[in-house]
Amino acid sequence: MFRPTDIQKKALALLKSGAKHILLFGGSRSGKTTVLVMAIICRAVRYSGSRHLICRYRAKDARSSVLRETLLPGLNKTIGNRAYHYLAHESMVTLANGSEIWIGGLGDREQADKILGHEYNTIYFNEISQLSYAAVTTAYSRLAMRVPGCRNLFLYDCNPGSPLHWAYKIFVLKKQFLSGEPLEKPELYASMVLNPADNREHLSEDYISDILDALPEKQKARFRDGLWVKAEGVIYDQFDETMIVKAGELPETFDRYAAGQDFGLNITNVKIGWLADVIYVLADYGAYNMTTKSFNAELEARRWFDVGPDGFGFPVYCDPAGGERIQEITGGVKANNSVESGIDFICAKIERKQFFICEKCTGVLSEIWDYCRDEAGEIVKVNDHFMDALRYAIFSDVQQGIVAL
Repeated sequence: MFRPTDIQKKALALLKSGAKHILLFGGSRSGKTTVLVMAIICRAVRYSGSRHLICRYRAKDARSSVLRETLLPGLNKTIGNRAYHYLAHESMVTLANGSEIWIGGLGDREQADKILGHEYNTIYFNEISQLSYAAVTTAYSRLAMRVPGCRNLFLYDCNPGSPLHWAYKIFVLKKQFLSGEPLEKPELYASMVLNPADNREHLSEDYISDILDALPEKQKARFRDGLWVKAEGVIYDQFDETMIVKAGELPETFDRYAAGQDFGLNITNVKIGWLADVIYVLADYGAYNMTTKSFNAELEARRWFDVGPDGFGFPVYCDPAGGERIQEITGGVKANNSVESGIDFICAKIERKQFFICEKCTGVLSEIWDYCRDEAGEIVKVNDHFMDALRYAIFSDVQQGIVAL
C-alpha cells in the first residue's frame, strides 16, 4: 500500500479543497509525481467509468518516467495486477470498473490529436516547466467528462523554472499570465512546495548529502531547495529585469521593423523594432495545434503587420524548414538559421544594453531564462519556440541589411 509522508498527506488534502488547479513544485525526488499519480489511481477506482490523462512534453518520457516508474507500480500495490489491463499500443490503462488512465505527450501532433480527442475527469500535466502556456490551455477544454460525484481537476507538477515562467506568475504571484492582472478567482489555484528533505525516508541515505548538495549553486537551488531561479547554463544569462519595458514607455516610432516566425505544433511569431542600434521586442503571439493559414489570419486580425502612419509592412523571417508554409505568412521569407552566430549577436546586444523586451511579450519572457545548454554544451530543445522566432527576426534582419522604412 501507498504510505504517504506527512508532507504528502498535506498535498493530498489540497485535492479536497475548493481549488480546481493544483500545482506541486519543488526539488528532485521529492515525491510530487507519486502523490499525484496515486491521487489519479484513487479517483479512477472510486469513480467507475471515469477517464484521466497524464501528459508531459514527450510521450516517451511520460511512458518511461510516469507510467513504468510510478503508475504501474502504484496500481500493483493498490489494486493488484489482475484488476487492470495496460494497452501498450494505446498508452492506456483500463480498470475493471471501466475507468481509463491515458498517457501521452503534447509535443507531437499525432499524439496530441489522439489524446485531445477525448474528454477527461482529471488532466495531469507532468513537468510543466517543459510545456508552453498555449499547449496547456488548449488542453483545458478537454476537462469536460461528467461522472456523478467526481469533481474534475487539473493537476500539475514541476521542478521550478525561472520566475518569469507562466506557472510562477499564475500559482505563486496569482496573476493572469498574459495580462498581468490579478486572477479573477485566485481560490481556484493552489500550490505547495515538496522538497527532497520532505521525502527523506524514501531516498537513499546519501542522495541529498552526496548528490544534491554537490550540485552547482543554481541547480542546487532548483533541485534541492525548490526555488524558482534561472536555469544552469542559461544562454541569455545577462538579460535582467531592468530590460523589461512597460508598454507605455516604448518609443513612439522605430527606424525599421521585422518579425520572426517559427512553425510546428507550437507556432510562434515575434515582432521587433530597431531604433538606431537598439532592439526592442515589441510583441509576440503563439498558438498550439493551429494551421499556418489560421495563425496568419489571427495575426492579420490583430493588425500585426501594420506599422507607422502609412501602414507599411515588414519582412517576416520564417524557419527555413517551413517549406510551403512560408508562403502562407504575410511578408514571409526564409530566415537565416545560423544558430550560434545568431545567439552570439543577441548576447552582444544584451551585454551592451541595446536589447529590451516589452512587458506584454509574455512568450519571450517566459522562455528567455529557461533557454539553456546541457552539460555537453548542446541547446536544450524544449519550450524554445519564441527563442527561435526571436533569433530569426533579429539575426536575419541584420544579415539581410534591411534599410530603414
